[in-house]
Amino acid sequence: MLPDVDQPPMMRVTLELEPGSDPLCGRLLTDQAIYPFRGWLGLATALEHVIGDHAPARPSAPKPTDG
Repeated sequence: MLPDVDQPPMMRVTLELEPGSDPLCGRLLTDQAIYPFRGWLGLATALEHVIGDHAPARPSAPKPTDG
């Protein structure tokens, strides 16, 4: 990253999968919530909850100050 260049806010998620499950099955974890899912559409829905328009607001990182 370059200093003094605005970076988009980032979110860390953890994806837990059940080995050998068919369809795909697991949980999407964030700092604040756990979203269980089943199938690819379920994973997409869990991601939408985390990063979509209605996702909980996350505080932005403080901006550096001159001084």
